[in-house]
Amino acid sequence: MRLCLVTSFCFCTMACLSLQRRITLILIVICMILTVVLSSRHDNKQNGRRHNILVSMTDPTSMHSRTSQMAVVSKGLLERGHSITILVPSNKGIKGFEGAFDHAVVYDVAFEQSDVDELKAEMMRTALGVGVPDDESGWNPLRPLSIVNGYLKFFTTSCTGFFGNQSIVEQLQHSKFDLMIHIAMNPCDFLVAESLNIPYVTMTSSIRQTLFDEDTVSIPIPSSYVPFSLSKSFTDDMSFLQRTSNLLFRHVIGPCLKLYAHSMFRDIQMKYNISVDKAFDELTSGSELWLAHIDFSLDFPRPTGPGWIPVGGLLRYEPKPIPQDLENFVQGAGKHGVIIFSLGSMVTSLMDDELNELFAKVFSELPQRVLWRYVGPKPRNLGDNTRVMEWLPQNDLLGHPQTRLLIYHGGINGVYEALYHKVPMVLLPIFADQPAMGARVTKKGMGVVLDRAKLTHETIKNAIEEVINNPKYKTNVEHYGSIHHDTIASPLDTAVFWIEHVLKFGGDHLRLRGRDLNFFVLNSFDVLAFFIVICLVILYVNYLILRTCYRCCCGRGTRKPKSD
Repeated sequence: MRLCLVTSFCFCTMACLSLQRRITLILIVICMILTVVLSSRHDNKQNGRRHNILVSMTDPTSMHSRTSQMAVVSKGLLERGHSITILVPSNKGIKGFEGAFDHAVVYDVAFEQSDVDELKAEMMRTALGVGVPDDESGWNPLRPLSIVNGYLKFFTTSCTGFFGNQSIVEQLQHSKFDLMIHIAMNPCDFLVAESLNIPYVTMTSSIRQTLFDEDTVSIPIPSSYVPFSLSKSFTDDMSFLQRTSNLLFRHVIGPCLKLYAHSMFRDIQMKYNISVDKAFDELTSGSELWLAHIDFSLDFPRPTGPGWIPVGGLLRYEPKPIPQDLENFVQGAGKHGVIIFSLGSMVTSLMDDELNELFAKVFSELPQRVLWRYVGPKPRNLGDNTRVMEWLPQNDLLGHPQTRLLIYHGGINGVYEALYHKVPMVLLPIFADQPAMGARVTKKGMGVVLDRAKLTHETIKNAIEEVINNPKYKTNVEHYGSIHHDTIASPLDTAVFWIEHVLKFGGDHLRLRGRDLNFFVLNSFDVLAFFIVICLVILYVNYLILRTCYRCCCGRGTRKPKSD
């Protein structure tokens, strides 16, 4: 900008001057241009605007939501002038990262994307309770455990694929990265950072992950009011039985899952000789900074730390105009408005013809028009007021003034979009963190939750009519949406600022020292033992004094006289 102003001034002034003055002015302008250029280079160097950053996405099962979060941050850093290299397995490739990197490193894995898709489909069938074998009655806890184990096998196979490719490992080692950024999902990323000897920043794609929660960075989190299990619809106001379940998950189930997963990656650590003197748990706690995808306009208040930065709502943005045919459909709804029905990027239908027909029947009886993201044969009960689409611009529709309601599975990105655009919700949680998101939406009065095990024509229709016709839901979502808007900087700007802060100064000044202490010292059991010993010594000394006094005072009077 300064260069343009100098040049414009030059051309405007030269026409009015003599030759000698023109030459003088040209020399002055050249000096000014050199000053501007050198100053710009100095500013760039001072601001650290050219760092070499590795974005590690070794999770071969990464969903569109997680990829989108990382791509947004990657693009934000790219626009700031940094060099971005992404590391991805061959089954995922660069899909979702278009325009968000300078270089891509793709390593081969011993499976195809279709294998991952089949595991995801099995997870969906388990969550929805469809496709259960005839000889399997009721709820079988072995099915979800088998799915978790399947995900861990994909993680370890992807990790082995990376470290088994020595040429790619050496290529990255020679690249001299300043920082690595990853999403806390595949523990392999910690081995990548350690093998390349680079600091790293961790992002969480949801409220928390079982393998990577606040314990990893030694943030004190009481189970009495901080819900842990994402599969439970607990709030910060739990009953006795809920607190018991929460405590068991925090101190028994969660640590067991973490220990099991870490043991699998410890084997890889030993096999490829990656800092074998360090415990794997030590590697996971070395992050310079944690960018947590939470915002307290939605989440419950709880303890945090200086290196745990909330950036909830990374994918929010102002709505863009929707296609004209869609605009005509939306405007045709008149005063009743439209309802958006989507189950996210992964779930394209309810995988049950009866449920699809049930929702179609309910929608046909509503005065509103319905936009339904749906893939498959059209339901027979589909009404004239309902339009099914294989893809719809969800964020742009949520920002449309005609939108009255979002029916959603409870994925964190879509919930933040609805919160940002102040649209009330009816949630149908299916798996993962969706029950936890539903608990937050209902506790704050921004919508209601449907129980997938109790779906009937009446429950679905009553929930929709309750949220649309009862003004309290709109009032609450406008209140918390305004809180979400009222920030110093956007979530993306916040994330980019703190990443650059770590690039400049490191993250040691943000790290809590609790991770450096053992369990007994961290909880001051040694101090407690010291005071107990002191008290016991004092009690014992008092006992000796009292016993001595008793003998001195009472012993003489009871002594028998000597006989002749």
